[in-house]
Amino acid sequence: MYLPPVFVNGSAIDLTHLAPIKRSVTLDLPPSIKKVVPVEFVFTCHCYSRRLMQGEQAPPGQFIREGDRKNPRNRVFDQDRYDLSKRLVSLLDEMINTNGDVSKTREHNFFRVTDAGTGVQYFIIMNAKKVVEPLRPRSMQVIVESAYPFDPMKPSPHANGGRTFGEMLGEKWI
Repeated sequence: MYLPPVFVNGSAIDLTHLAPIKRSVTLDLPPSIKKVVPVEFVFTCHCYSRRLMQGEQAPPGQFIREGDRKNPRNRVFDQDRYDLSKRLVSLLDEMINTNGDVSKTREHNFFRVTDAGTGVQYFIIMNAKKVVEPLRPRSMQVIVESAYPFDPMKPSPHANGGRTFGEMLGEKWI
């Protein structure tokens, strides 16, 4: 799938590393059943942009549009998020391969990892859903809603208990 670039300060920013990916993932279903299903991962602009602070204006050339024209949720390009997003797929692959722990927040799940390449603590916020389409095998979709580095000046996601990635997907499958 082609993912067009965004333009920041007149230069094209390559987003091909955030094109949707498909993986086979082992779900943990009760009571102790394992099921391998296809999972598509898609990424939002929050992986390379941030919300504008109250009263903040996007610097010229760094504005990122999100949403439709009636309900825009304007954002600004974030170089740190963008740089970290280049390793996002490999971090997700590692989470899948190790069946890494994820935590639940009120609305989403998150995976907290220290990127061995950079030493940065990184939060990956995601939401999963079961996909049922006529004449197609059942699958899952994981929407990576946001991914950002730890910032001591901002609150971290609040965890409501943890489980493995396979267990989290299994909860959504049932």
